[in-house]
Amino acid sequence: MAKIYVSSTFNDLQEYREQVRISLRSMGHEDIAMEYYTAGEKRPVDKCLEDVASADIYVGIFAFRYGYIPTDQDKSVTELEYRKAIELEKPCFIFILKEDAP
Repeated sequence: MAKIYVSSTFNDLQEYREQVRISLRSMGHEDIAMEYYTAGEKRPVDKCLEDVASADIYVGIFAFRYGYIPTDQDKSVTELEYRKAIELEKPCFIFILKEDAP
């Protein structure tokens, strides 16, 4: 069983994220995603980056939004997650929606 971090902008890709979650779980993998976060002491971006670091695999689902940029950053959380996965040489699987996708 692999721990797989699922990354994307959230509001516009909820349906896609849910389908990935269902697929990963049906194959016996553990999905790690912001949907499971609860209130805590860590800033969300720090929690996200820690989770990327602890995952075996990174899955990025990208579409038309760049995403939220924290006030102390110059990149979106989604881009920071991707860059962390690359920095740590995680296997990355990237899915990009076609321009005519709903």
